[in-house]
Amino acid sequence: MNKTFKSRMVVNRISRSRSDLHAIASVLTLVSLAITFVLPLAAQQPDPAPNSDASSDRPDLLQTMVTEGVQLTADKRFVLPRPDLVSIDGSLVPPAQADKAYAEIAGRHGDRFSKDTVVAPISVNTDSIKSEAGERIGHFIDVAFVVHQTIEEIRQSEALEDFKRQDDPTQTIELSDDQNADDFEKNRTRALTDEELKSFEVDATDEFETLGYLQLPILNQVVVRGVARTRRSVWSEEQADAPVILTWLIDSRFRSDSPTEDSIANQWRPIERSATGEKYLGSPRPYAGLGGYVAITPVPGTPEASLVQIRFVLHEPQDWFSGRNLLRSKLPILVQDRVRNLRRELK
Repeated sequence: MNKTFKSRMVVNRISRSRSDLHAIASVLTLVSLAITFVLPLAAQQPDPAPNSDASSDRPDLLQTMVTEGVQLTADKRFVLPRPDLVSIDGSLVPPAQADKAYAEIAGRHGDRFSKDTVVAPISVNTDSIKSEAGERIGHFIDVAFVVHQTIEEIRQSEALEDFKRQDDPTQTIELSDDQNADDFEKNRTRALTDEELKSFEVDATDEFETLGYLQLPILNQVVVRGVARTRRSVWSEEQADAPVILTWLIDSRFRSDSPTEDSIANQWRPIERSATGEKYLGSPRPYAGLGGYVAITPVPGTPEASLVQIRFVLHEPQDWFSGRNLLRSKLPILVQDRVRNLRRELK
């Protein structure tokens, strides 16, 4: 990438809009809704930077994820592989390297992988993450697919309008409401109050990141609540068709060893059922270990199409599904349905 392009590349710039908060909620509801996160966040043009060379004092999420890794448990981290077609500084990899990497992603599907059709193949790979004792403690999820839109067209797509209309400034999350399934089985997000930030001694004035409080039901079995950081790790203000890398992570500054029902501390709660079959939330337990990135790059040799790569890790406590590997069994179907819907919306 030449110096002129580098001077125009704004890294880590993110606008503090409620649409970004909806984007966080979407991405963290496993990969099916991670796909819906790409478009709303990418569409929000960041405010002009007062100094295009400015940078955040906090370590970049992408750099941390691909070097130190994401913390799942006290003694286990998982290092995410780097994006295949773009470096973490925003420059595209050399053409020969890109062709080889793309061929590996397409795999046995070959040319069909980039076919301009709603039912074109999708690459979905999941690996279990195990503790030193050999117990499954999480999942690495790697999804890739092609959409026949340029990155600029994705940003401008009318498919975003439905997401924008969801932005209700009066939306709240009732932390103490553990009896109303209509509330706790929905994806919710909101901004943090000054009082909440103060209670955790967190300064949210970093202009390069957005914080959002989340409610994330998973497979109708558990509900994750907590605070996530989201960041535009690679984003060009002036070159709308440049590669994009978006990152997110449950924020460890909001951890607690004993979270309470009325706290924003990161936690998960089981969805229980009473003797009469009514759903309610069980006691809160600590939670950490959820984060990843979305990379959008041109398809090698086909600049009118874009490759979307979604890679993230998800910590799965032993008590979630009683040892059953539900995520791995249900994930491919969820991904396929959501990607096909997305392609229809982009037509």
